[in-house]
Amino acid sequence: MRMRIDGLLIVDKPQGMTSLDVVREVKLRFHVKKAGHIGTLDPFATGVLPVALNEGTKLVPFIKEDPKAYDAIMKLGEETTTDDLTGDVVLKKTWNGVTPGTIYSVSQAFCGKIRQIPPMFSAIKLKGKPLYRLARKGITVERREREIDIYDLQIKEAVLPQVRFSVTCSRGTYIRALARDMGRKIGCGAHLLSLRRTQRGPFILERAIPWERLQSLSGAEDLVQPLISLREALPGLPEMVGDERLVKKVRFGKEMMVGDLLRHSLPPFERGEWLKMYSPEQELVAILKSEMKGEELRTANPGAVALRPLRIFHPSLEGEAGKGEYRLV
Repeated sequence: MRMRIDGLLIVDKPQGMTSLDVVREVKLRFHVKKAGHIGTLDPFATGVLPVALNEGTKLVPFIKEDPKAYDAIMKLGEETTTDDLTGDVVLKKTWNGVTPGTIYSVSQAFCGKIRQIPPMFSAIKLKGKPLYRLARKGITVERREREIDIYDLQIKEAVLPQVRFSVTCSRGTYIRALARDMGRKIGCGAHLLSLRRTQRGPFILERAIPWERLQSLSGAEDLVQPLISLREALPGLPEMVGDERLVKKVRFGKEMMVGDLLRHSLPPFERGEWLKMYSPEQELVAILKSEMKGEELRTANPGAVALRPLRIFHPSLEGEAGKGEYRLV
């Protein structure tokens, strides 16, 4: 019987591959039935690409997207159709007279909450179609400005016309557009030469498996060590352990009433908060949503709904009699 792997694999995506290429390779190599990447990296970009495997795909809506962190290099003096090195040059200006001090001063204007126009070559949809499809046909449409947050922007090195910088930012930020806008502010234009994502939410480059190592592995058992388990994946959520009766109830998609919980040890939680529920064997059973504050349980009606299952997880062993036939929510 083939081992099933559930969780998140943080891949150090290589240059030249799409995010979907990475997912396809992982599925094929490790016989994964269901997988998907969390956040897209451009083909020329490298670094942190979380890939959810099997039951791990159910975690995606609960994973924090911020912060995102990147190391990047931009080239002054040229703008391109894509705002990066893959596009055609559409503008050239001299960067003579630009100093590292100028670059540093300009970069500080891009810290904090700023407005940004996304690139035409992006996955943003217009009437159901990604903008990059229009861009490939030479069509340019007006894009709405969006507010983003640049938490930190550091100029690391300026060997002109190249500038190496690091940035930590909110979701929705395009580093290509940031390089373009900084170049315009400097006065000579710019585009991105390289991009490496070092963090996405709770996932960091240090936990990523290099692509070369991934290709040297052959079986699901080889992923046990680099895999982020279902239990590890949501470190910030309150946790509770249910007895066998509660586990069975939740796995059938039923709510937990106040009376079900009064004899259990529970963490503090607020109304509307997500909680993780484990079995006595420490397997993740479900992600729950609270319908009241934890402190209200003692005085609430025992028949009132306290927690509702939002996602239910199958046991990790496939083919085990009676354990894999639960209705998913």
